[in-house]
Amino acid sequence: MWHQFAQQPASYERKLYYTFGRTLGAGTFGEVKESIFNPDGRKVAIKVIKKTALNGDDMMVRKEIDVVGHLHHPHIVKLLDWFESKDKYYLVFELCTGGELFEKICKYGHFSESDAVRLIRTGFESLAYLHQHNIVHRDIKPENFIFRDDTPDAPLMLADFGIARIMRSDDEVLTTVCGSFGYAAPEVLIRQGHGKAVDIWSMGVVTFSTLCGYSPFWRFEDPNSLIQAMQAGNIEFDERYWWGISAEAKDFIRRCLSPNQHERMTAEQALKHPWLAGASVSTRDLLPDVIENFNAKKTLRRAVMKIQAVNRLRKLSHSSSNSSDDAPPADLAQRISDPVAPAQQSIPGGWNSQLS
Repeated sequence: MWHQFAQQPASYERKLYYTFGRTLGAGTFGEVKESIFNPDGRKVAIKVIKKTALNGDDMMVRKEIDVVGHLHHPHIVKLLDWFESKDKYYLVFELCTGGELFEKICKYGHFSESDAVRLIRTGFESLAYLHQHNIVHRDIKPENFIFRDDTPDAPLMLADFGIARIMRSDDEVLTTVCGSFGYAAPEVLIRQGHGKAVDIWSMGVVTFSTLCGYSPFWRFEDPNSLIQAMQAGNIEFDERYWWGISAEAKDFIRRCLSPNQHERMTAEQALKHPWLAGASVSTRDLLPDVIENFNAKKTLRRAVMKIQAVNRLRKLSHSSSNSSDDAPPADLAQRISDPVAPAQQSIPGGWNSQLS
């Protein structure tokens, strides 16, 4: 066989089915290429992962394939195919071109609490499906919610299962420090052991940010202060941005952001909450505040000081042991997404000035 002659894995033959096009994005492990599936001309997204970037941890990719390869849900990005070469993995996903959650929201002419309910409900429907199959995503954040296309009613899709895990049982305890700062639950940061409830916490932060454009923990400048604030459970709803937003929305967020992971709502319970049923939602246009605060986030990202983020990560993950559920991702330092501040507040140094 020609692949044996070329010393390539057998699956490498499948590369002939695809024509690679423009680069959609790039990161520590590789890049994502818009491509064409030659047999029917369908456009797909191919995640190209350099094996050298994995530092010998090929199981990380195998776990992602194992997780996402079995998922069939209308709001979860599908893995269509995969193959490998001597030095790369190729994961073929359905192509989503509608942009990330906040990018799409900022293009709306009007965005109300009822619009937010529709989007957040979709996110929780995806989570409920995952949790029913004992899968924990562990990196829920706005950047991992993308729209399938540019049409006004395009479905919202959950993506990026690179650090997701299949739990062997509901009682299994995961211990890896992982996820994105600003969205990771407190039990992850203090290595208390975690499970499905981490996704609920992250969705609580996403819900809060969707309604106002900034993070509930924007004002805390260092890891210790952030963790203390999370554990205190004091969620502030600044009246300048939250006036008119329903009490049900605030109750929903508080129940997602309970410091005690065992007291948080499950995904199924969240779907039955009055807020996601659309009860008493405000029709006020939230878009000006969301855009103002979201644009502040983008500006700060361009002024990122990554070395501080790396140092903070090292402090948190230094004590991780080989007995954890898996090794911390090699790119976790690059994944850190710090809390976003309201645009009209004074933004001190530290985390709020070095978003990544």
